[in-house]
Amino acid sequence: MGKHSVEKKSNDKIIKRIKEQHYKESRKVNSRQNTEIKKKNIIINLIFVMASFVVIFGFCIGIMIRGQRDQSVIENRALTKFPKFSLADFFSGKYQKDLESSLSDQMVGGQTIKEKITSGKAEKVTDLQTKILANLNISESNVQNKDEQEQNKQEQNVQEQEKPKEVRNIKYIPISGGTVYHYGDSPYMVFKCRSLKNNKDKIKKMATSYQKHFEGIDSYFYFVNTSKSIDFNKVDDTENEFLTYIKQVFTDFKCDGLKISSYDQYKEYFYQTDHHWNYKGSYQGYKDVINLLLPGEDVLEPIETKTFPVYYYGSNARTTAVYTNKEKFTVYDFKFPKHTVYVNGYLSGYGNRDMYYNNGYSTEKGYNHYGAFYGGDYAEVVFDFNQPEKENLLVIAPSYSNAIDRLVASHFNKTYYIDLRHYQNQFGKTFNPEEYCKKNKIDKFLLLISIDHLTNGNFQLAN
Repeated sequence: MGKHSVEKKSNDKIIKRIKEQHYKESRKVNSRQNTEIKKKNIIINLIFVMASFVVIFGFCIGIMIRGQRDQSVIENRALTKFPKFSLADFFSGKYQKDLESSLSDQMVGGQTIKEKITSGKAEKVTDLQTKILANLNISESNVQNKDEQEQNKQEQNVQEQEKPKEVRNIKYIPISGGTVYHYGDSPYMVFKCRSLKNNKDKIKKMATSYQKHFEGIDSYFYFVNTSKSIDFNKVDDTENEFLTYIKQVFTDFKCDGLKISSYDQYKEYFYQTDHHWNYKGSYQGYKDVINLLLPGEDVLEPIETKTFPVYYYGSNARTTAVYTNKEKFTVYDFKFPKHTVYVNGYLSGYGNRDMYYNNGYSTEKGYNHYGAFYGGDYAEVVFDFNQPEKENLLVIAPSYSNAIDRLVASHFNKTYYIDLRHYQNQFGKTFNPEEYCKKNKIDKFLLLISIDHLTNGNFQLAN
């Protein structure tokens, strides 16, 4: 028994030494493997960082060579430019946020990528859209929310003793995602009407602000009535409900608006594929504005109607990538008195009328002919017609004014157009109405906006 016991202990020691040796060797192998993995990860990370740096550096070089772009044709908006560095913005995080936005907006090839994505989405919904147009028989009124239904009941009770309002039952057919629509089987691209009830507070806030800042100035409001403020199933000869409310809250302003009494009239005044008014609609707007500001004043008459041999695919076509409409770009020509134009403080031309008349227009599909012909969006555009016996006019407006700015300005000495969407970015400060009016000896002020700009905050004045 003693001998067996000794042998057993000896074997146990040997087995233990073997296990310890195996454990040490395993640790060495694992250590070598871990070291190799770490080295590989470091190399991969370095390659990734270097590749990212090369890509970013390449994009930055490409942007420097190409230059920063001002406008997105596809998205129909101003692009964010590289911000100026300041310690305050850096520590607040604003600089980093603006830098990220600018890199996204200014990326070389970015607009092409967005166009391809949009086109892909459009192709998928085209068949569905066709089926909806052919088969869908559900009235839009069936999907009204409870608040709208209750409001309609109240309006019906009020109108019991009045002439009944015609209510049509034509469907709004969504195009490519549902933000843009066809009204029934019409090829025109439109938007759905917004709710006045949901926007009253925003409109009232605008009224309070503008009346405060322009107190003592002869002030006017012209409402550009678009498909976002028109329910084509209810529109008639009565005044638009948005304009009625505008008159109620802008009590210190003289107010008017573009009158649309039917869907056919809308089609006469607006492009098939763009949210802007066309040559007929903008000319009517010009006549309305002059009648509002200068009652009895004669207006400039067109000397020619010119249709260019290019198709105009507007903002709605570009955002949906649906290019089925075939509408040629048409304008009125006028003979303007001699004048000079200043863009953001510099003597400049504005628009490309002469270039178009000399066949210098683009034939690229989706090209923004409205902006190219009439002029783009800038913080400040000043027209000087050198008529010192006449008044100076200040206009705050978005791109709807581009088609009529020169026409309206011809009735004044100097006319100052301000687009608040670009003022802070291009001048580096907020717009101060009181200071601006005093500096430029403003006699009249005109606010010319649509429901979008009345409610989205872009044209709200700083307190």
